[in-house]
This record gives sequence, structure tokens and C-alpha cells, in this order.
Amino acid sequence: MATHIPSGSFRTSKQSNIMFQAYLGTCVGIALFDHNAHVGGMIHILLPEPVGTSVPENPEKYASTGLPLLLEELYSMGANPATMVATVAGGALVGPVSHQDVNLDIGGRSTEIAIDILCKEGISIKKSETGGFFACTLELDLNSGQSVIKPAWDPKVHSDMEVQSLSKESICITIDSLTPIPQTALKILRIIQQDNYTLELVSNELKKDQVLAAKTIKMCNSVVFGGKIKIDTLKDALLILGESTLIHSVITAAIKSYFSQCETNGYSLCKGGMFFHSVGCAVTAEMIATLTGKSNPKIAYTAGLLHDIGKVVLDQHIAECSPLFFRELNQKKTDSLSIEDTILGINHCEAGRMLADKWTFSNALTDVISFHHSPQKSEVLNRDLVSVVCIADLLMSKFNTGFEIGEIDKVKSKNLQEALSNLELSIADLSGIIDSIPLYIFDLNR
Repeated sequence: MATHIPSGSFRTSKQSNIMFQAYLGTCVGIALFDHNAHVGGMIHILLPEPVGTSVPENPEKYASTGLPLLLEELYSMGANPATMVATVAGGALVGPVSHQDVNLDIGGRSTEIAIDILCKEGISIKKSETGGFFACTLELDLNSGQSVIKPAWDPKVHSDMEVQSLSKESICITIDSLTPIPQTALKILRIIQQDNYTLELVSNELKKDQVLAAKTIKMCNSVVFGGKIKIDTLKDALLILGESTLIHSVITAAIKSYFSQCETNGYSLCKGGMFFHSVGCAVTAEMIATLTGKSNPKIAYTAGLLHDIGKVVLDQHIAECSPLFFRELNQKKTDSLSIEDTILGINHCEAGRMLADKWTFSNALTDVISFHHSPQKSEVLNRDLVSVVCIADLLMSKFNTGFEIGEIDKVKSKNLQEALSNLELSIADLSGIIDSIPLYIFDLNR
């Protein structure tokens, strides 16, 4: 039985038929096992050390504070540093080497701190595969005590494999064959983008769709929005969670239904992978918009949710060629858009724009969907919002692996620098932003 270890956490166990597993990109994973005491553990490190001088709220997500906590727990279970062995993995750049990646070097610094702690404790490092450019999986078999580092995807592909490019007509047919976002949700999307919208307008529309209303209440009770207090009615949601969270719940519930049409053998590496990536982007985009004051946080949340809707369309075609897609990402110094163009004849931003036009999205949302990989191509009026989502998407790709194949994308450093400049941010600001991302974002589907 596999137990996923999400970013910013650790687990320990006595010898048993359990497999600890962590998907690693820029994050660092460490597996520890003591064959004499028959105990083991794994930690999934998000950052090197706490940002600032205050005592961290979640010490387990840092190398400097989390690894000592893991070791302390293992010692209490009978482990001895002299008989423990460690495996270290992750810390990848997940993209081309750029001065931004080198200056930030979060994975590299986390690795250095972790190895230093292990050496000072006298713990033998049996295996270490860190750095590089691609995501991996770290596994610890708690029955045998053996640890394994593997690629996060199956690299097998036939050398003569070919895929026929998609025509615009075939894309249109696919779009029409999918169950669309409910009209009620589309109306609410348009309403909340108006400066003078009222909750009464939203409520009146929501009452017209009982299915969406029920899904909204279910979403209000999910981990995304707390999940600690039972919400039974929309009125309860408004009183307990507030207007902003209620509206977020409506849109998130609608988007989840649309993303549910994706399979796990396409873009998604796990059930619901693309949806969970989008939720992470939405929460992070809202946070960046609030921090910078450059965009409306509510619209940033919605834009983060919608940025990858084009992948739902392409997902209906990509399953048969996903091994080829992986190989191209692995072997060529290019980005996923170029690979989609080469393999399918269209990329997810173009497919997303077709959806945005069909559903008459605002210019701002359409620009985000079309240009979240290249903010400078967007309209000047929308560039801050597009930049916010661009950075949120990048952070989710680098630090929240295991959801979808887009997360091992090679992001062009020029586009990242332009997005940061648009928002008057620097590379140094990214550590603080990452530190502020709620930990539940890293464990939404577990």
C-alpha cells in the first residue's frame, strides 16, 4: 500500500507492508531506514530554512527544522544514527538553467542543509540523486527497507511512433462533445468581473441550477475551503465562510466538473491531477495579487482556475501519444507548448482561447488563458493579471509535482523575468511567496 508524502510533511512507521512515496521536482525528499530497529521515515522538504526570524508555524516543511524533527521521532522509535541509512533525491531545476534558477536555487540549498545535518548525525547516505532538470519519485519500502529513485513518468516510447496533427475542425468537434461549464456558472463568472456586482445577483443565478448549488455546498465542505465546520446551505456558507469564499466555491465546483472529463492516462498523472494543479494556481495567484496589489484578487483566483482549460480539450487526444510527449520533454530543450504544436499541431493555449471565445469570456480571462506562458504578448491592460497567473503556474509546476505532465515543463527564463518585472517583484521575493502558500495545496488529492 502506497502512502503519499506531500510537500512540507514527513511520516514514520515501523516495519510494515507500506510504501512511502514522494513526487519530487524542486523539493527534496529524504528516506531513512534502520534495519536493526525496523523503523523508517520520509520527509518531503519544501524550502531550505524559514523565511525571516520568527518561529515557523510549520517547521516540518524546511530542511533546517523538519529533518531534525523527523530524526527525533525516529530516535524515539528506537532508531540509531549508526545503523540508519539515508537516500536523498530531488532538488531539480525543472527547466533550463537560468540565472533566476541559479540565484534562487531552493532545491540546491535544501539539499546542502539536509546532507550537512545527516553528516553531523553520523548517518550514512546510501544513495543521493539530486539536481538535474526533471521530476522524480522517491519510494521507501518499509517491509524491506529498500529505497528507490525513479523518473516521475514512464520514458518508454517506440522510436517510430507518429501522431497525426489535429485539425481545427477536429478540435471544434471535441469541444462540442465535452460537457461544458454550466451556463449558470458562466453567468456568475461574468457577474463577478463587474465592479458593481452584488451577492443577490449571484444567489439568484445559483438558485436556477440546483445541481451546481449542491456541488457548491460540497465544495464549501472540502479541504480547499476549510472543511472543519459542516456547511448545509448556501446561507450557512455565506454566514460562516463569507461572500468571497462562497463565490470561490461556486466557480471551483463548476471548474471541477469540467476537469473531471480528463483521464489519468493523458495530462493527469493522478486522478484529478489537472484540477488540483489549477486550484493550487488559483490560491497562489490570489495570494500574489493581494501581495502586489497589481490585480483584483478575486479575478486572479478565477484566472488561476481557468488558465489550463485548453488541456481538457487536448487531453481527449493526448493519451495515445503521452510517452512521446514525455520523451520530447526529456530530450529537447524546449517548452510544452512547442511540443504540443509539434505533436498535435495545436497547443493548449490556442485550444483554451477557442473555448474562451465560445463561452464569451472577458478579454482579461481570455488573455490569461492565451498568454500565461508569455505575458508580454498579452494586452497591456491585462498584463499584470497574466503575469500573476504565469508566476503562480510556475511555482505550482516546480514545487507541487505529481499532478500533471505540464508540471515538468521547461519555462523560458525570459518569460519569468518579464512577469516578475511587470509586478515589480524580484527572484528574492519568490521564497517568501512559496513560504506563504497554504500546505493543504500540496495535498489536495490525498
